[in-house]
Amino acid sequence: MKRSGLIAAIEADFSGRLPGYHKSRREGLSALAGVMLEVRSANLMELAAGLPRAIGAADDRYQYIERQLMNPATGCDDVIKSYGFEVVTRLAAHGETIILQIDQSHINAVNEVLMVSVRAGKRALPIGWRVRSTQGNIGFGVQEELLDSIKAWLPEGVAVLLAADRFYGTSALIGWCQKAKWGYRIRLKGNLTLAHQGGELSTGEVISQCPDGIVGAELCGSGVITNIGTLHEKGHKEAWIIAMDAKPSRYTVLDYGMRWGIETMFSDFKSRGFGLMQSQIKKPERLERLILVMSIALYWAVSCGAFAEQQDAENGSKGGL
Repeated sequence: MKRSGLIAAIEADFSGRLPGYHKSRREGLSALAGVMLEVRSANLMELAAGLPRAIGAADDRYQYIERQLMNPATGCDDVIKSYGFEVVTRLAAHGETIILQIDQSHINAVNEVLMVSVRAGKRALPIGWRVRSTQGNIGFGVQEELLDSIKAWLPEGVAVLLAADRFYGTSALIGWCQKAKWGYRIRLKGNLTLAHQGGELSTGEVISQCPDGIVGAELCGSGVITNIGTLHEKGHKEAWIIAMDAKPSRYTVLDYGMRWGIETMFSDFKSRGFGLMQSQIKKPERLERLILVMSIALYWAVSCGAFAEQQDAENGSKGGL
């Protein structure tokens, strides 16, 4: 199959990351990622039209894509790990805390995706996900399995902080972070019950009664003990109520804001970028493989953008245009 320069570059890079990976699957993922960058669409007909003509007629190219997305041997976790590990190790080498974000997003009428991303500069990049047929909360069982799979490949000894919205403000997730020895900034709903210093109050009451935050509160009779900080900034309708492993302060509460990168990343996947919601795919496992293709494409887009910024900065320092 004749390949464009971009597809060839993606495949060469892929081969270097995973030299033992199956050749035809590597070629397929690389071709789809390259075409997705060119057509900026997750619509399978548009992807098929953009594939190299050597594959054959339009129907053949569409079937080629379907075969790639149907293949259970693709191994999304193993492939994306090779990209995420590079980012994490680079951040760790500079002594940075690894900021992970967990969130859930709607795909279509029957599917939701649970995603974990890593903060890289001002962006977030995907490092793991699970798609489930549901229109509600993807429960802690799936959250735990996904986080366990990521924790298993993180370099030993790196500092990690998990940021999550109040959708994830549960004693189960906080307890998991504590067991994993991860830092955390997890937003809580205002109606949760706390036990503190022999008394009881709601998380909402912390804002008025303990505006500086509280240390050592038990969450919802769970036995999980955490610190809680609050912040209600002028002009914002609601206060932040943040479970954390650090001493509560304005600055440790503001750490929670680092989760917003994942919202931008979802936009890259959806309305502002590849159009995941227009894919027409209904089967969760095939959507997971489509998200893998998108993720490879996104890593390449971000990498090329970072390289261009670096070149501009170097030219500027030398007096270039």
